[in-house]
Amino acid sequence: MQRGRGIFCGCASAFGLTTGLYGWNVMAAQPTDRLARLTFADRLARIEIDVPNQSLNTLSTAMIKEVETIFDELDERLDLEGVLVTSAKPGNFVAGFDIEELQGYEHDPDGLIALVQRGQALMSRVERLPIPVVAVIDGGCLGGGLELALACDARIAARGERTLFGLPEVMLGLIPGGGGTQRLPRQIDLSQALDLILTGRQIDGRKALKLGLIDDLVHPGILLDVAREKAREIHRRRARPASLSENLEEAFSDPVKLAARTPARKVIFSRAREQVLKQSGGNYPAPLKAIDVIETGFSHGLQAGLEAEGEAFIELVRSPVAKNLMNIFFMRQAVNKDRVVDGRVKPRQITRLGVLGAGLMGAGIAQIAAYKGTNLRLKDHSNQGLGWGMNYINNLLQQAHRRKKLSEAQADIALGRIAPTLTYQGFERCDLVIEAVFEDRELKQSILADIEALGHEDLIFASNTSTIPIKEIARKSKRPENVLGMHFFSPVHKMPLLEIIRTDATSNKALATVLAYGRRLGKTCIVVDDGPGFFTSRVLGAYINEAGWILQEGGRIEEIDAAMHRFGFPLGPLKLVDEVGFDVVLKAGGVLQEAFRARWDAPEALRRLADEGRQGRKNGRGFYTYQHDASAPDESVYGALPGGDTRRHIDPDIITQRCWLAMLNECAYALDEGILRSPRDGDIGVIFGLGFPPFRGGIFRHADEVGIGRVVDSLHTLAGQFGTRLRPAPLLETMAEHQERFYAE
Repeated sequence: MQRGRGIFCGCASAFGLTTGLYGWNVMAAQPTDRLARLTFADRLARIEIDVPNQSLNTLSTAMIKEVETIFDELDERLDLEGVLVTSAKPGNFVAGFDIEELQGYEHDPDGLIALVQRGQALMSRVERLPIPVVAVIDGGCLGGGLELALACDARIAARGERTLFGLPEVMLGLIPGGGGTQRLPRQIDLSQALDLILTGRQIDGRKALKLGLIDDLVHPGILLDVAREKAREIHRRRARPASLSENLEEAFSDPVKLAARTPARKVIFSRAREQVLKQSGGNYPAPLKAIDVIETGFSHGLQAGLEAEGEAFIELVRSPVAKNLMNIFFMRQAVNKDRVVDGRVKPRQITRLGVLGAGLMGAGIAQIAAYKGTNLRLKDHSNQGLGWGMNYINNLLQQAHRRKKLSEAQADIALGRIAPTLTYQGFERCDLVIEAVFEDRELKQSILADIEALGHEDLIFASNTSTIPIKEIARKSKRPENVLGMHFFSPVHKMPLLEIIRTDATSNKALATVLAYGRRLGKTCIVVDDGPGFFTSRVLGAYINEAGWILQEGGRIEEIDAAMHRFGFPLGPLKLVDEVGFDVVLKAGGVLQEAFRARWDAPEALRRLADEGRQGRKNGRGFYTYQHDASAPDESVYGALPGGDTRRHIDPDIITQRCWLAMLNECAYALDEGILRSPRDGDIGVIFGLGFPPFRGGIFRHADEVGIGRVVDSLHTLAGQFGTRLRPAPLLETMAEHQERFYAE
């Protein structure tokens, strides 16, 4: 149940919501379309699921109705030896229920109750059919698709990267609603089932076979043949009476009966609750509900568990958290499909990449590019730097191999795609060069001049700067139309966001090319206009800046961080400074203070601590101690601050208000200035780049929920108490005056 956390130029990881994890689709099929076909051959029936006009099969009310009709016919066919449930779509079995339809029940509780009852009844009908039913799985088997497979008598799966299993509902603030909470723990070990349900993670076919989730994993070419034989084998076994030894073996191998007889069950559920609360802070109700309904099924039987599951599912669908998480899903889908430029502008294909700088960011960019199949050259100014970078890349690839994401040969091939170098030789053949060197304007300008001197007129140059305006880097450029920003987040292999920065001179061709390549790397891309700090860095800067003021005013380190952690951030702002480094934070802060000097004043606290030689985790001296316990604040920090060791308790609600409203204020300025294209892009940026709590739906959406009028009143009050930097942005005041929202209701 452990979730990774990442840091980018000082930002905490988001909740980890990735499109691949959901296992849901949003395009509902038209009721008049045939969604499944029933055929017969050799005393076997075959149900072939094929939702028209979709790349994935999804469950829906129309699908349930059609499968019910099919089972009406199967109930009359007792001459059959088996039923095979298959998909007509290569690489996909069934990918879950239609979210768009699910959202439509927000104001129709009776309709939602009927839907859940009907869905559970269908799964039970599959389970009780006297004829053996075998799920034939080639590709994604997720959410409701896995629940359907669990209701079958056996599951045969095809080997391949696309064959994945999971119950990802928790990622949308839900729990499985088609019996998944009851059947999965009856199929595999309880602890393993809890892990899959509470995290929403996916497993491949090899892991599924090891856990006992599937009965066999075979070559795709013989998948149907093996499934047919499995159905007939079950039919033959049922046709003869079971022996006493077989009955005893079944009784003693039943995971529910075994778990019910052992005190360890209570320990497992107790530890699961503790872990969920530790990871979620109690902000996500779905995992706790899932534990409750699973425990009900173990204690009171399958039917009681199904009833508890249905009630919990209905409650969660209508909860604010699920609503916000589903909105994020739709926003992310929209961002991933947004062309940004005229669709007639076709992106160039990136076949050769150049990366300048083999430090943490440059090596991270090179690793993910090689992992995704791009040949590239990685340049650094020293052999020592190149050696560090290549070792870092190799370690990441070996981690992927150990986690079964890559074979050993694939890891070696990926590493072989990278050509380390101390010179620019070969860069003239690159289609795109990404610069990831130290945050120094003159250095970046010099590197751009070197690249342009190579003579490749179509080469696109992207800077990974986090604060320096791209137009400043391109000031002396010969081809400014080919210059833009690609702001990755660290660690690059974990963080899903890519912030693409265009200037007034950037061509649509260059922008379209980089946008397409960013998506090819698996990133969720937002496009912002140029300016100091762009969007994410200036918003993060406002957050850390306000925390610095609270510290300088006498606040305690642990209380500041705890308040923001309770709000939902993975890391508090001062812990974040330690992770990023005082030097990086002060460098970015200086750029922002210079750019917005009329309204941005910075505390002395961070500068004083940096002058003492504190760099954060990188040198073991920061806001926290790193010799023994990294969670313990370093009390010696206070000696360098105004007020010294005299600290005072500050109301955590005040801390929370000051920090999140400082972020919102900066978001409003960026939106009003045109840096940000839309509230949607802003919410995606703060969630997937800065770790803003997903259960709140995004910073703009949270502001809508609080009420813009209340936000403005709070900012005026805070500005009067703590400084004019907290005065509400003009956009917020205008919206409050006209009772406007960032999103339509």
